[in-house]
Amino acid sequence: MQEPLLQVEKLDISFGRGKRRVRCADGVSLTVYPGEIVCLVGESGCGKSITALSVMGLLPRQGHTDGGSIRFMGRELIGMPEKQLDTIRGRDMTMIFQDIMYSLNPVLTIGLQLTEGMRRHLGISREEADMRAVSLLEKVGIPEPELTMCKYPHQLSGGQRQRVMIAMSLACDPKLLIADEPTTALDMTVQRQILLLLKQLRNEGMGVLLITHDIGVVAELADRVVVMYAGQCVEEADVHTLLTHPRHPYTQALLAAVPGIDDPKDRRLYAIPGAVPERYDDMQGCRFAPRCPFAEDCGKQPDYTPGKHPVRCERKVKA
Repeated sequence: MQEPLLQVEKLDISFGRGKRRVRCADGVSLTVYPGEIVCLVGESGCGKSITALSVMGLLPRQGHTDGGSIRFMGRELIGMPEKQLDTIRGRDMTMIFQDIMYSLNPVLTIGLQLTEGMRRHLGISREEADMRAVSLLEKVGIPEPELTMCKYPHQLSGGQRQRVMIAMSLACDPKLLIADEPTTALDMTVQRQILLLLKQLRNEGMGVLLITHDIGVVAELADRVVVMYAGQCVEEADVHTLLTHPRHPYTQALLAAVPGIDDPKDRRLYAIPGAVPERYDDMQGCRFAPRCPFAEDCGKQPDYTPGKHPVRCERKVKA
C-alpha cells in the first residue's frame, strides 16, 4: 500500500505562555497521499489555518505544538531543528498563504522573489531561474510575464499577487502543496484556471492539502474531505460520500447553507444559529451541541477514530 506523504496524528496546538495557554486545536488527525487533494473545510475560527501553519513549522512565537505527530515523507517534523526544516520547506513542502498582502516583500521585484528559492534549493543559474520563473507566471495566467518580473508587488492587483504567490509555491516542484484559500480575490475566469492547475498538479503526483470555504471547489477538486469544528476534526470521508451522505450535524448544516441549481427561487438558505465558540479548550461534551438541532444529552466527548468514515458524534445522524 502507498505510504502517506503527510500524516498528522492527534495534534494539539495552543497559544500563550506558561500556564496561561489557550488550546486552539485538539487531537487533529489527517493524511495526504501522493496524487491526492484533501480539502479541509469549516467556518472561520475552526483551526484550519493553524493546523496548516503547524505542518509547515510556522506557528507564531507564542504558538505551541503540545502533543501528537506530524510526519512528512516518513520524517517527524515536530522537534526537527530549524535549519533542517528549512531544507524541506520551499522545496519538498510549500504553502500558499491566505493573507497575500503580507506574503510578498514590498521592496523586492517579483522576479527576484520568484527566483530566490529556485537558486537556493535547486542550485540553478540566474538565467535558468529567470526562464523558469517566466514559465511559471505564464502557467498561472499572468499577462506579460517578462514585464511582471521587473515589477514590485504594489504595481500588481490583488488577483495578480495571488497568482504570483501560487507560482512561487510551485517554483521547486514540491511534493506537497498546502493551499489556504488559494482562489480568494480571483475573478471567476482566473479561479477556474487555478483549479484546473491544481487538478493537473494532482495528476502529476503532487499531494495537495486545500483549505477552503467553497463547497463548489470541494465538489470539483477533492478526493477526500476533512471537516473541522472548534479545533477538532468532526468528520472525514471521500468527497462523494461526504456530499451525498454527511453524518455529522455540522457537515449537514454546512451543506444545507449552499444554494443548489435546482432550488426553487423562494427557497431560504439555511443559516447555522450562533457562532463558533471563541474559547473551547475547557468545553465539556460535544462542542457543536449548543448549535445542533439534534442535541439531546451530549455532555460526553464523542469518540473520533480515523478510518473509512469517522464521525465525532454520538448520534451520527443519517443524511
